[in-house]
Amino acid sequence: MSPRTSGRQTLTSEQIVAAALALIDETGLDGHSMRTLGARLGVDASTLYYHLPNKDALHNLIVDQIMSGLDLSADDPSASTEDRLIFAAFQLRRALLVHPRALPLVAARSMRTPTQLAGVEVIVGILFAAGFSATEALLALDSIGQCVIGLTTIHALHKERTAEGVSDGGLSELSVESFPHLHRLSVEAEYLGSEAEFAATIRAQISGLLAAHRAGTLTA
Repeated sequence: MSPRTSGRQTLTSEQIVAAALALIDETGLDGHSMRTLGARLGVDASTLYYHLPNKDALHNLIVDQIMSGLDLSADDPSASTEDRLIFAAFQLRRALLVHPRALPLVAARSMRTPTQLAGVEVIVGILFAAGFSATEALLALDSIGQCVIGLTTIHALHKERTAEGVSDGGLSELSVESFPHLHRLSVEAEYLGSEAEFAATIRAQISGLLAAHRAGTLTA
């Protein structure tokens, strides 16, 4: 039996996804290719295509794995709609941060598979229970999801740049005459961190969506 045939018989899609995520965690998406993944698994890259039709299919399975970490089993139907949605948003952020370097793959695609949509189903149920119409629920779902994914991606990228010692300069370097307000900000403001920034943003967003829903202006 040839090594290639042996690899085809023993390798599983679960092993491929696990190895791909480990590779992305270590090198980022730039260092992830089917060739390097095959080398990590000890097989030729062509062997991977025996299990997966293309790289996009692999990426879809990677997003499946990430989204499977969204655990909303502790959702409390007796809590307020706002608290339930905030809880869901934080749980999504927690799941995404398990593999921060893979976040661009999540941001680049719409959720379509049963694994990707399991948590989304719960969130839509919360919106329907609050009286949202289907159109309102879709708007709110996209708004919350894109905010969580976008902010989490930005925070993860900034954290990585900081860890690499990359500096974008500081506000204090700006001319006081040309940027008096930003200079004051640099002197007086305290940065509370990405978690506080995320919490403030998502709370304000969800509060605003619910207020607009109650006022009947959400889809105006």
